[in-house]
Amino acid sequence: MLPHRPSGDSDPQRNRRTKTQPMDLAWLEERALRYAARWETSAAGVATLLERKIHERCERTGESPDVALEMIPVLVTRLLERGYVDDRRFATGVLERQRHRGDSTARIRARLMAKGISESLLDELFAKEDPEIEIHAAWKLARRRRLGPYCGDPTERRQARDRHLGVLCRQGFDLETALRIVDADGAPESL
Repeated sequence: MLPHRPSGDSDPQRNRRTKTQPMDLAWLEERALRYAARWETSAAGVATLLERKIHERCERTGESPDVALEMIPVLVTRLLERGYVDDRRFATGVLERQRHRGDSTARIRARLMAKGISESLLDELFAKEDPEIEIHAAWKLARRRRLGPYCGDPTERRQARDRHLGVLCRQGFDLETALRIVDADGAPESL
């Protein structure tokens, strides 16, 4: 029977390879490409990942992070030019997924800005949307969370009205939209 392999990073080959491989542009590019191949990401997302990887390695090995940190903008530009990273593609994907879930414009905008997407790109993407999409998203959220007409029992619905309004408003919908959903007589036929 084979002995049990200890968990963690006990592979001597990997430890040797990590310590001997210089922290140069090729080392950074390998990590960035591995990440970009697996996940759709923004330019800021790649830069954040690389900063974290550099600091983790420097903490482990005692190397100076200064030279490697200066290479990040060069590498991110290279990835953008090659099309491996595209902020528009990333933002469009997030926007579509979150709209499908029923998230508000305010919530989606905040998430994308946190991921490093520029306001000008966000303004452009949201300008292309149908004005009724916010109402449609609110209805999806109401259905998923059983708010307003989806509540079921009319007595329970009246008692939970303020809570339902609060849920919609905390999710980023304005009060007018929240009132329209919560006080509706019935749910729309198609969603």
